[in-house]
Amino acid sequence: MVEIIVAINNHFNIPLQLVNSHIYQALMRELSPTIRRFLLQVLLLLGCYSICRCCFLLFNLDHFAELRVVEFISISFYALRFDISTILLINAPYIILLFSPYPINPSLRWNRFLQILFITINSIAFAFELSDWAYYSFTLKRATADVLDMINRKGDFLLMLPRFIVEYWYVSISFLIFVICLVKINSRIVQQTPLATNNSSFGYGLVRRIMLLTLVAGLCVVGIRGGFQPTPLSSSHAGLVTESGFAPLVLNTPFTIIHSLSNKELEELHYYSEKELDSYNNPVKQYGGKTFTPKNVVVIMLESFSKHFTGLGNRTSFTPFLDSLMTKSFVCRQGYANALHSAEGVPAVIAGIPSLMDEPITTSMYGTDRITTMPNLLKEKGYESAFYHGGTNGTMSFDLFSSNAGYDHYYGRTEYDNEKDYDGNWGIWDEPYLQYFAKSMSEMKQPFFSSVLTLTSHDPFRVPDQYKNILPKGPLPVQQCIAYTDMALKKFFETASRQPWYSNTLFVITADHCALMTEVESDHGNYGFYKIPIIFFAPGDDKLFGSTKEIAQQIDILPSVMDYLGYEKSFFSFGNSIFKETSNRIVVNHLNGYSKWIMNDCLGRANLQKVSDIYDLRIDSLCQNNLYGKAEDTLSAKAIPYYKAFLQRYYSALIHNEMGVRNH
Repeated sequence: MVEIIVAINNHFNIPLQLVNSHIYQALMRELSPTIRRFLLQVLLLLGCYSICRCCFLLFNLDHFAELRVVEFISISFYALRFDISTILLINAPYIILLFSPYPINPSLRWNRFLQILFITINSIAFAFELSDWAYYSFTLKRATADVLDMINRKGDFLLMLPRFIVEYWYVSISFLIFVICLVKINSRIVQQTPLATNNSSFGYGLVRRIMLLTLVAGLCVVGIRGGFQPTPLSSSHAGLVTESGFAPLVLNTPFTIIHSLSNKELEELHYYSEKELDSYNNPVKQYGGKTFTPKNVVVIMLESFSKHFTGLGNRTSFTPFLDSLMTKSFVCRQGYANALHSAEGVPAVIAGIPSLMDEPITTSMYGTDRITTMPNLLKEKGYESAFYHGGTNGTMSFDLFSSNAGYDHYYGRTEYDNEKDYDGNWGIWDEPYLQYFAKSMSEMKQPFFSSVLTLTSHDPFRVPDQYKNILPKGPLPVQQCIAYTDMALKKFFETASRQPWYSNTLFVITADHCALMTEVESDHGNYGFYKIPIIFFAPGDDKLFGSTKEIAQQIDILPSVMDYLGYEKSFFSFGNSIFKETSNRIVVNHLNGYSKWIMNDCLGRANLQKVSDIYDLRIDSLCQNNLYGKAEDTLSAKAIPYYKAFLQRYYSALIHNEMGVRNH
């Protein structure tokens, strides 16, 4: 132990006289058990995080199929830096008390309190760490601060917790094993490192302990920030030691949660002047040339409806009704989601806001920004609006979003008021709720804007008992749920077609996001995780027919609806109308600190704002030949400016609260 301290002193150029001093030697002699205990506990926690990393990989092996053993060993080594930072940060209260100048004479009661604190803090951390074994398949990223928002919604969390414990029993059992082992091993450490009793004078002992606390605190600060580099360690640093797809293996969940809490503010970008920026990305849209048509607008967002579950996916379809409806509609064959979660997908569809942060905009520090939404724009035209979701009121804060988005009404499980149709998990089964949706709109004053988000095709992927042996099944549990919701959608349209408002309505049908527990689609650099249907259907308009192979995305829905209706005023939108010819369409997504975008025939990746990959999709659909920096790269000069401009515009709009057009 003394040798270690001497080495540390040599590194920091501490005078040798101090090392040889009587005070220093007494310090090491009398307090070395405290240091040994601390180091052994850190080693214990490092071992736990390493085991968790191995288990995380095993339970999510399908998402890391290309990882080699040698790469994982290398990743595990670099991950120690993140683990040490996490351990020191979350154990800071324990460390301070352990090395505190008081009590001078440690008692059994004080010692017991310290160990209860140690076990409690780290058990909570491991609860989050182990939960990601199962949760990662739904998000494709380590959990961030948005998971705390879910826990704060006690109605959702407490209701779903028992089912999660049972369904993901391996996580629950593993957590109990971890806690038991942590308690037992830590007890052995405590027994072997009894805290020294200080028999010296009060002042002399206090000085020694203050010296030790100062030394330990300084080393902990270095460990927490990850070293002496200019910027403290953050989640994005994982991309410096491995490729973006393996970054979750470098990180640990407590680290990503803590750092997403402390790093919420966006940094403004300055790639282009305002004039240059407008030439690449102008969010102010205005579509004129025709008279406004006050049609009703109904937006149907289907939970987890990936494109490859439908007839657009060139594989087994589980949506026969939706496929038949597409023959009478205008279909975007290259449709993409702008998010991987409902809390992000809904704002993308309704407000045209992509998800380029580690948390939904609704729960971020920009959640109170003024936003442009379809309900607000159409309110000026006399539209009544309503948001429908069969979930428990407050689920994913949709009630708050609907209020901020300018909806006049919110209808959830409470308003439905019939618990016999409750699915026992999230809310009301899709079949009865969509019937409720169809009939409720008949009570609204025309013209109206309404939207609904279905929920049955959400985990735990159950259908009503009467359909379990009737509806088709696939290799994935979600696929029978997709078939059920498709059937419910068919019955919805049968009911809606008998309503007086039906023939004067534009229906927009899309997904909130893809199903994340699907097989990884290998083309386009796994961009298949974002492919969704986007469909426009107007039963009274024979001209709204056909399809487009142009890139389309959720944020294009708002401007497309405004364009279709003939909305003549200017408005703010990150997206573009699919009914207007627009060159250089770009879809940008964000995951694990990385951005990925598709534009024309180019797919690009960037770590924060630094571009790292460029692929030519015309000849390299599997994205195996990175052209960035190579002589044959002819795409970067065309694509990267549009990506940077999109990012700059997004950051600036959120920072300055400019997602709107004043006095339009």
